[in-house]
Amino acid sequence: MTFETIKKFGATVVVLFLVISFWSNPSGSATAFADFVGDVGGFFSSVIDKSAEFVQSLAS
Repeated sequence: MTFETIKKFGATVVVLFLVISFWSNPSGSATAFADFVGDVGGFFSSVIDKSAEFVQSLAS
């Protein structure tokens, strides 16, 4: 079994798991997805703020 075959099988299992979880509990899945997107957005917002603060401190 090659690594490519294992990668394809793993991706298929993940996709099937997500489809089944969305199908069985769409409300909970939507909430979890919204929380994930919010956390990712919060992380990038923090990175941008810290970067801007760093650049401003260099200019001072």
